[in-house]
Amino acid sequence: MMIDLVIDTSAGTSVAVVEGEKVVRKRSGSNREHAEKLSPLVQEALEEVGVEPGQIHAKLRQIIVGTGPAPFTGLRSGLVTARAMGFAADLPVRGVCSLDIYAREYLDNMSADQDLVVVTDARRKEVYWAHYRASGPDDVTQVEGPAVDLPQSVANRFSSGTTVFAGPACELYPQVFDSPVSTSVIDPAVAARIVCARLEAGLLHFDTEPLYLRRPDIHPGHGQKTA
Repeated sequence: MMIDLVIDTSAGTSVAVVEGEKVVRKRSGSNREHAEKLSPLVQEALEEVGVEPGQIHAKLRQIIVGTGPAPFTGLRSGLVTARAMGFAADLPVRGVCSLDIYAREYLDNMSADQDLVVVTDARRKEVYWAHYRASGPDDVTQVEGPAVDLPQSVANRFSSGTTVFAGPACELYPQVFDSPVSTSVIDPAVAARIVCARLEAGLLHFDTEPLYLRRPDIHPGHGQKTA
C-alpha cells in the first residue's frame, strides 16, 4: 500500500506518515520553531518507515498539508515545505482546511445530524471558527466560515440553536464556549481520510493557498516618508 505524508503547522508542527487509516510514524515540534524543525521532522518520519530521499516519488502517494487558518509565519513554513517536496518528487500536494480536520474528528463521536462549530486560537484575543455538518462518514461540509472574530461574537452568533462548540479555543475561553466535547490536536489520519473521500467524490483541485484571514502581525512598511 502507498503511504501519505501529512504536514500541518496551524498549531505547532506536526508531521506524520499515514498508511491507509493508520498513522505509522508521527513527529511534532514547538509552535515557535516551525521553519527550523520542520524539515528534520519530515526527514526523520520518512526514514523511520524506510523512505530515503531518493525514494519519495516511488513510495509516497501524495503529500497532504493543512492550510490553516493560522498565523502567518508557521502556516507559511508548512505550505512552502509541502509544495517544494511535491515539486521535487513530482507528487500531488493536496491542501485541506485545518478546521475541517478538527471537525471530522469530533463528528466521528457525535450524531450524524449534529451541527458543530470548531474554534481555535487566533491570538489577539480572537478565534478562528467555522460551522460544520457531517458529509458522509469521512468528510465534512462547511456551512459557514472559516472566519476570525471575538469569542463572544461567535458564541452569540449560534446562541439560539443547538450547535456544539469544539476545538482548542474552548479551553482558552471556557466562560464563553460551553463545550461538552473534548479538544485534541490535529489527527493526521483524519486529514488523509478527508482527502481520500474528496478524491473518491471526484474533486480534482485541492487548494494549497494559506488561510491567513487577516494581515500578518509583522508586515513591510510603506516606504520612506518625505519631509
